[in-house]
Amino acid sequence: MNGKERLCINCFRIVRGDYEVCPYCGFTENGSAKEACQLRPGTILADRYIIGEVIGQGGFGITYKGFDTNLGSVVAVKEFYPSRCVSRAENEARVSVFSGERKQEYKAMLKRFLEEARNAALFWNEPDIVNVLAYFEQNGTAYMIMEYIEGILLKQRLEKEGRLKPQEASIYMCAILQALSKIHEKGMIHRDISPDNIFLTGENTIKLLDFGTARFQQGESGASVVVKPGYSAPEQYRSKVRQDSRLDIYSTGAVYFRMLTGFRPAEALDRMEKDVLAFPEHMEVSARLKEDILKAMALDPEKRFATAEAFRLAIEEHSRLPQKGGFFDRFRR
Repeated sequence: MNGKERLCINCFRIVRGDYEVCPYCGFTENGSAKEACQLRPGTILADRYIIGEVIGQGGFGITYKGFDTNLGSVVAVKEFYPSRCVSRAENEARVSVFSGERKQEYKAMLKRFLEEARNAALFWNEPDIVNVLAYFEQNGTAYMIMEYIEGILLKQRLEKEGRLKPQEASIYMCAILQALSKIHEKGMIHRDISPDNIFLTGENTIKLLDFGTARFQQGESGASVVVKPGYSAPEQYRSKVRQDSRLDIYSTGAVYFRMLTGFRPAEALDRMEKDVLAFPEHMEVSARLKEDILKAMALDPEKRFATAEAFRLAIEEHSRLPQKGGFFDRFRR
């Protein structure tokens, strides 16, 4: 680019001329990060990825819109940044790790972050699972390069509309279960199926996100306790219990319940004291579909659907959705 050309770090299009505001997206660049903990827009990672604006931030990381200069494509860049363990000077790229116990905690979490990247990278070419394109360590931390997804989180859609129509909810649930089947086929459990980890990318398509708590199925117990109230199975609350793919079946049933009713289901531990999973009277859902949800969310794993595929087939049948040779075959690979 010559002196009268620059790259807009919001839409990543070439701006020609002396514009202060991008003529394509209206973005005004000031050259500094909005918060000290964030990378400065324009920072280059791995001699390849240009950092743009922040699109998400939590207690364990920051996600930026980025640009892959090799491929000329927009990407999402997830930076490992556990705020309780690190800090960053304003407009500096390198992070400073706190000493003592926080340093040991940081090392353990960094290892898990890289494991998340490796697990997610197994599905790099799947249309319904977020594609992880690369991961690496730099600036005293680590980064995950992912495809940039256009769409809306299921969580956001539900917050806006309350609930979905039964037909639409069933179509999305079948798409979720289809993606989940691919994860289980690799011998992996996702362990965090919930509305905030499901992107709605089209009328009938989804992207499953976040492998931060995923693990490979093992015969022995000893999994870490990571729960999301309302969506986590009862066995997920205990570390010394064998966990398998039926744990995810419970979570998908809970997501289905949320989509259909507009309410988050009762927490599993509360249900163990008094197992009441009530459906609102106004629900226009068949008794068979209610039975499917109750089966998926059975407190006893042995009573749930054995596989995500079995759950999906039941929904197709009881929702009267097109089956083999019909609607869903367009999304099967």
